[in-house]
Amino acid sequence: MHSEIILNQIIILGVIVCIGVLAAKTGIITETLKEGIASLVFNITLPLLIFSSFTSLDITLELLRNGLLVIVLTYFSLFFLLLAGRLSSSVQKMKRETSAIHILHTAFGNVVFLGFPLMTALFPDEQALFYATLFYLVSNSVMWTVGVNILSHKSNTGMKEKIKNLLNPNTFAFILGIIFMLAGINLPKVIEVPLGGLGQTTSYLSMLYIGGMLAQTDIRGVLGKRQVYLLSVNKMIIAPVILIFLFRILLNTFSLHMDPIAFSVVILQSGTPCMAMIVVLARKFNADDIHATENVFISTLLSLFTLPFLFWVTETVVF
Repeated sequence: MHSEIILNQIIILGVIVCIGVLAAKTGIITETLKEGIASLVFNITLPLLIFSSFTSLDITLELLRNGLLVIVLTYFSLFFLLLAGRLSSSVQKMKRETSAIHILHTAFGNVVFLGFPLMTALFPDEQALFYATLFYLVSNSVMWTVGVNILSHKSNTGMKEKIKNLLNPNTFAFILGIIFMLAGINLPKVIEVPLGGLGQTTSYLSMLYIGGMLAQTDIRGVLGKRQVYLLSVNKMIIAPVILIFLFRILLNTFSLHMDPIAFSVVILQSGTPCMAMIVVLARKFNADDIHATENVFISTLLSLFTLPFLFWVTETVVF
């Protein structure tokens, strides 16, 4: 049942991505418009999606306990993936510019543009988005500290810039949503409906953005590159499956019970295709942005098959 839902959702998102590709190829989605869509999602629709989802949640001790477990396991997952990426790049003897991209793309996935829409569709309960947002915030904290240092090869990013990157509209939406949730504040329908409705457009706008980005990729040039496929298999199949069993051992060892939905969110977010933002960061830090674009393209395509498989494994072990 769940496997069918996840496959259908990925196909639905894939159709929208294809529309985005066609729109970019025909000049409807220009480079300026693509940047505008990304800005709109990151600064308006996604924060509204997070905030409106939290205001409809009923706070419970069980929710907070599972949230704490999500935070702990997310940190564990990210540093495990960073180690896996470093080992993989070392074995393949990559040059520094390519190695940095390989390591970061192994650890950081498309948890916003693909992960959030997927979690929302797969688990209609708002709790899933709560856990997904916790994963995103932890990922952000690691990305803008450890990740930037790996990318720049030195700690040349000031503390003010790191804090500025962490304190974005999504973080504020999360904090405000938590305050409303803890205080039991319910928004009037006349406010809740437009905020929630606008937030729900995040899925469609995100997929159009990915389509616009993929339209710029040289498909024929990337299909034969072994490194890209190895990264995708490592990030989206091998490492997440290992994490499933490591998490089960950890939880059993300390006699901890974790909500299956929370567990699944951490695993599926860990196995999402490569983060699109790293392409932009690669250009900023003079890393291999071409390789970054290739990683995003191939991993996004392969996620049509890897995410249903990963959820099936998670469902078998946990549910």
